[in-house]
Amino acid sequence: MKVGFDAKRVFHNDTGLGNYGRDVIRILHEYEPIEKLILYNTKPSAEERFKVLDGFFIKYPKNWFWKKFPSIWRLVGVTKQIRKDNVDIYHGLSGEIPNGLKKNGVASIVTIHDLIFLSHPHYYSFFDKIIYKRKFAHAAKNADIIIAISKQTKRDIIKYGKVASKKIKVVYQGCNDAYKKEYTPSLKKKVIEKYGLPEKFILNVGTLQERKNALTIVKAVHGTDYHLVLVGTKKKYAKKIHIYIVQNNLRSQVHFLKNIPVNELAIIYQLATVFCYPSVCEGFGIPIIEALYSKTPVITSKGSCFSEAGGPKSIYIEPYDAIILRQKLKLLFDDHILRSNMAKDGYDYVQQFNDQQVAKNIFGTYTDVLANGQNNHLNDLTEKNKISALLITFNEIEHIDAVLSNLDFADEIIVVDSYSTDGTIDRIQKHSKAKLIKRPFKNYTDQKSFTMEQASHDWVLFIDADERITVPLKNEILKTINSDNPTAAYYFYRTFMFQKQILRYSGWQSDKNYRLFRKSKVHFTTDRIVHETLVVDGKSDVLKHKLIHYSYKNYEDYKGKMIKYGQMKAQEELKKGYRPNPYHFVFRPLYKFFNHYILRLGILDGKKGLIICYLNALGVFSRYKELKRLKNLP
Repeated sequence: MKVGFDAKRVFHNDTGLGNYGRDVIRILHEYEPIEKLILYNTKPSAEERFKVLDGFFIKYPKNWFWKKFPSIWRLVGVTKQIRKDNVDIYHGLSGEIPNGLKKNGVASIVTIHDLIFLSHPHYYSFFDKIIYKRKFAHAAKNADIIIAISKQTKRDIIKYGKVASKKIKVVYQGCNDAYKKEYTPSLKKKVIEKYGLPEKFILNVGTLQERKNALTIVKAVHGTDYHLVLVGTKKKYAKKIHIYIVQNNLRSQVHFLKNIPVNELAIIYQLATVFCYPSVCEGFGIPIIEALYSKTPVITSKGSCFSEAGGPKSIYIEPYDAIILRQKLKLLFDDHILRSNMAKDGYDYVQQFNDQQVAKNIFGTYTDVLANGQNNHLNDLTEKNKISALLITFNEIEHIDAVLSNLDFADEIIVVDSYSTDGTIDRIQKHSKAKLIKRPFKNYTDQKSFTMEQASHDWVLFIDADERITVPLKNEILKTINSDNPTAAYYFYRTFMFQKQILRYSGWQSDKNYRLFRKSKVHFTTDRIVHETLVVDGKSDVLKHKLIHYSYKNYEDYKGKMIKYGQMKAQEELKKGYRPNPYHFVFRPLYKFFNHYILRLGILDGKKGLIICYLNALGVFSRYKELKRLKNLP
């Protein structure tokens, strides 16, 4: 196999994209049977950033025009050279590929690192945004496969590029071998002396620009005796940091370093007490990986891709919350056992990003493309759309085994549990396919929004623990998501089970909820905290077969649910300024009962209908009782 690479940044970039390219080429050469790795470079580099090994072939522009205009050569002229070199597959390492590859029968892959210029456009100039958008649009349309370096990047590609999920493969990146070595005390001492490092310090590595948010760490250090070491090139944003340092007399506590050789930087990581990375947005966050390999505990930001890099044992904060950050820093500085445990757990977690695994994943992507024929788009392949099954749980010991078994047909199962105490967590952990995430419960909308963000695939099946998919419904789901023109979201009708009997009326005969949808086309509204509302960008439809809903276990259990839902609805209505009066306490519950028992034919359900309609009315009464209590609070 002969693989061509866009190698401009490999030879001319010291940081993120350059590091990624160098690592990809190095580990593919080391671990995979590639005959030739052809590196297309715009011009020779003044610095030696990359060691050329056997099997590497560097190609430059040949005629005077392309040498004069190497940037245009990289976009257009290089294609002729790629074809002449008889390359099997071309890999755009930095989010772009040249024009004409498809026309010339060259299979191609592009790595998309992030779409921050679309998700956070205020960080970019007008012209940069135009250029990056055009490059992304061309690459997304013409590459045979897109490699996304994180699930977050994949979600963004689907959202902003309207790209089919099956065309995108998530392949995590690793980091330089320097961060995986253990350095001797004498080498560490030399680095300490060379850079004047304090005994204990907080480390941050990255360009000093606004979205990296280093100023928040400086603010957190203010009022403490902690030292902060900032390693990175300074941009305009660095002026804000210097002004704050001068105004608050922090010169002796904040140290600036740049242009550190990689081996010395790796030692600085290992010397750090804490690595702090409160970035607002990233494609992945390689410095987090570097810190975990260095056995240094990590504090980073909530949301985005950070949990993918940091794993379950790192500490996560809101990026601009300096007060909470100060508290977390104090926690780690004061507790060496916690630091030690975090270092061990982080090191164990980061092993999934080792060179051999990354090489295997990238090489596997190459072989997949070639196996399906050069210049053959994924839209023509037989691969089926994948689906993520999601659920949130708390003390669902009676349902959890059944629902996880019921969802086995999904490509992944993600369970977000609110720290169950009844054994639910143990059952989830025993299920080989289920991914468990423990997270405190705030409200249903918040928990479901978070859970949806964790899905790897665009198609999402979101059900409750007391719901079951029948075999006909499962077949309909799989057929629907792989049909030619699926809509954005689908309602499911539900069959309500009163213990082991079907409740046919009482308002449940027309009950339906969104359960299947494309993640890129929906979001939950933030004004509802119970009976959450899904907003759909596009058309909706209804599936033919029904979901089974085992909601009624016994009288006390269902009563507790109705009261809980009523109390949460009260919190919603409190924000609207409603003030309950006798109308709400008398008429509204009575009408609820009358509507469900008489108008919606609950009377035909016999005793079951009477119980359900009464408890539904009780939920309405509980709502206004709770609202009155909240209104009377000082």
